Amino acid sequence: MTRASQDLQKVGDVLLEFFKTKRVRDSLGLFMNLGVSGWEKWWQTELAVYLAGADNIAEWDMEHPFDTDRRTAIAQSRMALDIGFRLKRHATDSWYFIELKQHDDYQRCLQRMGKDIEKVLSARKRSFDGLQVRYIACAGLFADQGNSTDEIIEYAETLMEALGAESGGVILEEIGKHHSLIVI
Repeated sequence: MTRASQDLQKVGDVLLEFFKTKRVRDSLGLFMNLGVSGWEKWWQTELAVYLAGADNIAEWDMEHPFDTDRRTAIAQSRMALDIGFRLKRHATDSWYFIELKQHDDYQRCLQRMGKDIEKVLSARKRSFDGLQVRYIACAGLFADQGNSTDEIIEYAETLMEALGAESGGVILEEIGKHHSLIVI
């Protein structure tokens, strides 16, 4: 297993543990039943609260600032990644970062994640504060619509390839009764 695959799995494990919490699953069910959309900020905030109390997390941060690499197509000179964390027993400057997306349709969710991948590829490897990026993942949550796992993974891999993004793989897991989590 490559380091990128191992790092992707570590990020996936943290997210899957987060989605095992009853409060989060209950909220997702309510969002679906009530037709609530646009809850990425809720996800980011709830994930921060989870990370603050998780046994395996040493530190976390939201909206951590980075300069962009001016050699990329991104016009902005600065950006912020949604959420980051450092696992216990990892170097103090070695962090995992995640960009979060949500959409009911998996293709639209992945397309939005693709825009984040372009953004992520432009981030310098050290933040303003000197934190070293160990791995940056994009995570999306979408409503289950009866699509096959193979179809969704193939769509994600095709998107990554089109963007020229190096992949540690794809994690796809059902979350509750109505949603699936994809991490790339």
